Amino acid sequence: MTTRVRWALPGWVAALTAACVASASHGGTPDQLFGVMALLLINSCLIAWLAVDDAFESLTISQVLVTVLVLGAIGMLTRPLLEDDHFRYLWDGYITATTGKPFAHAPSHYFVDAAVPVVMQDALNGINNPVIPTIYGPVLQALFALCYWIAPAALWPLKLVLLGAQVAVVLLLRYAGVRPRWLMLLTLHPLLIKESAMTAHPDILIGAALLAAVLAWRRQHEGLAAILAATAVAMKFSAVAALLFFCINRDGRFSARGCLAMLLTLGILYAPVLLPAAGGGEALAVAAFAGQWTFNPLLFKWVAAALGDAVARAACMGLFALTWLILAGQWIAKLRGAGGKGLNPPSPPLVGVFIAMLLLSPVVNPWYWLWVLPLAMLPFSPVAWVAASASLLAYSHVLAQVMAGSSIATYAVPLWATGLQSVAIVATFGFVYYRSKRI
Repeated sequence: MTTRVRWALPGWVAALTAACVASASHGGTPDQLFGVMALLLINSCLIAWLAVDDAFESLTISQVLVTVLVLGAIGMLTRPLLEDDHFRYLWDGYITATTGKPFAHAPSHYFVDAAVPVVMQDALNGINNPVIPTIYGPVLQALFALCYWIAPAALWPLKLVLLGAQVAVVLLLRYAGVRPRWLMLLTLHPLLIKESAMTAHPDILIGAALLAAVLAWRRQHEGLAAILAATAVAMKFSAVAALLFFCINRDGRFSARGCLAMLLTLGILYAPVLLPAAGGGEALAVAAFAGQWTFNPLLFKWVAAALGDAVARAACMGLFALTWLILAGQWIAKLRGAGGKGLNPPSPPLVGVFIAMLLLSPVVNPWYWLWVLPLAMLPFSPVAWVAASASLLAYSHVLAQVMAGSSIATYAVPLWATGLQSVAIVATFGFVYYRSKRI
């Protein structure tokens, strides 16, 4: 191991620890915003150093895993930054564990319920949009319930599970042939540290499940791949955009085994949601999410400015469907062209599908890119990487609150932040396209 690498590793940990401790020491909005900005700055420098300095080719998988664990331990000690979604996770865990019906009622139903234990009152009072039922699928509900049984109203069990998911992602990518240097690049991504290790958004589990599905598909385990993809859908329904790809064999033909495995898995996992006693809460939440919510839109923001919100939602949905069909058609044509004889057939185009979905979506929370990042290492996708990094500009909406000295949160992302994200993505796409034509 070179001298630069030997000194860099503890330096990274020290710098990241300082940023996290600074953000969690007081917990006020300005402190948290400073912590996120420091995390972004430190990690941007480290990632640039990793990318350009070939001395880091000497990194080993053991060093990557140690870094994952250390950063995960730091995340365990910090509170969620600029987020309140964790209150919903804790509440859903309580309801699922005690009633088995997380979709029956919105949290507001329990505001006057004297039976709610004191330990859960803070979680209930902290939930945003409490009149809307939970949007998280049955797999995540089971996970939240497990975490409640381990430690009621505590976030560390969920953070521990998400840390395990990050370790699994690293091991899966190493199995797929990704070099430790680039695995360290992923490990240090500020989105993983902020949104998973610190804030406990469970979306890395979806990324891990889809990555495992792709690797299983590559090994011609269509049934296992379909089960893993269906499990991701049962975490968050939006992952359904990936599902049908796993009903296709490596020769580009329909896979009866994959389709059957997918349908059985969805039926088993969604049974608690579809039963009449479940209350249909998830469907109501998904409908409200798709038809009403807007946060940090990218391409959708410009379309809505020209056509209006309602027309833009329909137009962008149509554009996404068209993009999905084009990507699927191109992929199937390549598979059929190879006739199933290729040793390394093209993987399902999930990175392109999810990039298109997020560009056209009216809601682009930064942690949604955790679905894409693991997949974007097979092979490395600069567009996904830049988009995931730029997504943290969404927290610029807090600047208005901080500058006004107000305790009232505002969720309107400034136009300049949307513009910077859009320019970064378009510029990266243009660079990649230009390089592909030069080679």
